[in-house]
Amino acid sequence: MVFGSTMNYIKKIFSMVLLIYSIVVISVTIFDEQTRVADGTHPAFAFVALWISLWWLALVEGSQASMVGLPPVDRSLYEHTHPITYKVCELGHRGDNLDRYLMGRQFLVLLLVFVVNMTGTPTEDAEYRTELSDV
Repeated sequence: MVFGSTMNYIKKIFSMVLLIYSIVVISVTIFDEQTRVADGTHPAFAFVALWISLWWLALVEGSQASMVGLPPVDRSLYEHTHPITYKVCELGHRGDNLDRYLMGRQFLVLLLVFVVNMTGTPTEDAEYRTELSDV
């Protein structure tokens, strides 16, 4: 079992290194004004819009998992411990509200992914740095 836990540790470190590398590359691209939004506005606006969109997308995806996963759970189990969740589920699971929520959520996800694409993807004429001295 030591090998399994060692491999998990290595995978987690490797994943974290790739995540940090990706964040650095995207941030440098934004602040070099080599994305559509950063080129047309201030790079700080593009950077903030990217992170707000990613945060909002995470919230939307998490709420969708909760709304779809909670209907079979007895609501009285979390009525007093999680009153906001209880109220949201009371409204969201009434009638065909869940289907309406899921349809609206799809359009919001489409919008958020579009914003992430506009703020974080390099333009076609972007110059890629190859040396650390460029930083």
